[in-house]
Formats: sequence, C-alpha cells, structure tokens
Amino acid sequence: MSISKKRLKEIQAFKDDDVSDIPEMTEEQLSDLKPSHLRNPDNYRPVKKKICMYIDADVLEWYKLDGKRGYQTKMNQVLRQNMLHESSPAYGKAKDTSDDKKQ
Repeated sequence: MSISKKRLKEIQAFKDDDVSDIPEMTEEQLSDLKPSHLRNPDNYRPVKKKICMYIDADVLEWYKLDGKRGYQTKMNQVLRQNMLHESSPAYGKAKDTSDDKKQ
C-alpha cells in the first residue's frame, strides 16, 4: 500500500500549532521512555556508511551467486556477526586451568 502524491502533500502541509489539548508528560513518564530499538530489537536500524573497499573476486562472486541483489546485506551480516563475536566478553579468554595448577 503506497500513499498518493496528493495525500503526501496534504500531510506535509498540515500544521497544527495548537497543542493545548495535549497534556504535558510527568517526570515519571519521561523517565520511563526508552528508545524503540531497546523495547523492540526489530526496530533497530543502524546508520549506514558508504565505503569503497577491495574484495577478492572469488569471495564477491560467491556472495553474488543467488543473484546480484542482496550480496552487500549478506556481507554486512557476516561482518556484524564477527564484530559481535569479537566484542563479546568471553571472546579470547583462556580456559580456566586452575585445577591443573593445583597438581
């Protein structure tokens, strides 16, 4: 469902400066506010930055196998998974060998 250009112009032109019927939020209500992506992770949309980088040709072709669309998203998902893995507290920590040291 898309919005018509006429309706979009109507919405953009609408101005209602009279906000007297809207009650002010209390301090308690304001303190309860959370960004929508914290309440629902599906709302999280990170800022995208355009970059230029060199990728091995065979790697790029592998990501494009399903068609030319979506390969950049797939590559971003792999990079994000790697970032989260490396930034997790358990990443790179040595296994506890305290029992071995007691002997």
